[in-house]
Amino acid sequence: MGLVACEDGGEDGAGGAGGGAGGGTPAACFDYGSWDGSAPAVSLRTDVVPILQGSCTFGTSCHGVPGAAGSVYLGPSAATTPTDEQLAAMLADTVGVEPRVEAGMPRISAGDPSQSFLMHKVDGTLSCGDLACAATESCQDAMPLNQEPLSAEKRDILRRWIAQGAQDN
Repeated sequence: MGLVACEDGGEDGAGGAGGGAGGGTPAACFDYGSWDGSAPAVSLRTDVVPILQGSCTFGTSCHGVPGAAGSVYLGPSAATTPTDEQLAAMLADTVGVEPRVEAGMPRISAGDPSQSFLMHKVDGTLSCGDLACAATESCQDAMPLNQEPLSAEKRDILRRWIAQGAQDN
């Protein structure tokens, strides 16, 4: 469940790994029509942050530095328990904020993971037709960069958190 063929005919069935601009075979698009994101409830602090800390915010690289030029802050590194201020900074840098590229959707669209650039990045569905940058290489690479894709379970936790309003909970 979850992935369907892209409008351009590509499908890799690998949970979106390997797709995206310049990434070879187009990834399968996530099927939001058959997905229910209402349950179970997901918490930013206990469910989402550990996923981001394990794949996006390690050390001083990637997305772990607030205010870094050209970067998106996704919270502190795994060695740090996030403070209220750090989580507020993360949400301020992502929810309702347009990405650096012309994607046609915000980084995170609270309540709508299908219109959240973050989900396309972690699903590897950067070639899907609903992205304004799908026909160009401006969408860049799937995330996490140079690592194995997140498991379907972890991606669904992120997806549910966004569907449930991307709240600071």
